[in-house]
Amino acid sequence: MNDLVRFGGILHHLATAAGWVFCLVLLGSPGERTLLGFLLLLAWTFLQTIGTIGLIARLLLGRLEEKNERLQRSFTRLGTLVGETRAKGAFAVMLAAMVAFKLALPAGLNRI
Repeated sequence: MNDLVRFGGILHHLATAAGWVFCLVLLGSPGERTLLGFLLLLAWTFLQTIGTIGLIARLLLGRLEEKNERLQRSFTRLGTLVGETRAKGAFAVMLAAMVAFKLALPAGLNRI
């Protein structure tokens, strides 16, 4: 379980940084998008920037393990409620959805 939670934490950090870079690339590329699409993409880029700055701050302060400990506690609680096997499956689905959301949303906003 600890390895899965640790992998999930690393994957979350990578998805946050990749989503931020992807937003910057989309903002820099000229394309046909409406003003609403541009504003939504700009707002999402701002949120991703805050997440990336928080990640860098936790990394510099050496506090990345605190987030993993909180995630581990949540995973343990979920495991006691539904069983370890189902908790692993639910955790894997949540990780996949999080990565897809962080990377697909900017592309969708760019099409508006």
